[in-house]
Amino acid sequence: MARRERREPQPDRERDRERPEREIEEPEHESVAALKGILTKTSSLLKPLGLTPQEATALVQRMYENVLDMDGRLVGESEEKRKQVLTSCVNQAEVRREDDQLVIDYPSLNSA
Repeated sequence: MARRERREPQPDRERDRERPEREIEEPEHESVAALKGILTKTSSLLKPLGLTPQEATALVQRMYENVLDMDGRLVGESEEKRKQVLTSCVNQAEVRREDDQLVIDYPSLNSA
């Protein structure tokens, strides 16, 4: 008879079972929402701008650094307001190539 090995529970699954339901359904934070927007924008620019994997990675990093900078300037605002401003800035950002360089034009914080 074949010997069966006992599988240990997966740590992630066990941790999820131990977390209260309210933690699992917590609304996403503004930086996570902004990062999702950055990834969506970057993926939509892959073909039109002919982005290499390295350029796409660098673009995500640059845009996320800008989000963190903007978020720092929004200290004191409500989380919902910060989320709205950050996602708006990401969505309104214009990315283009100039002389083989990627240029990102962000809207001003006031217009976001």
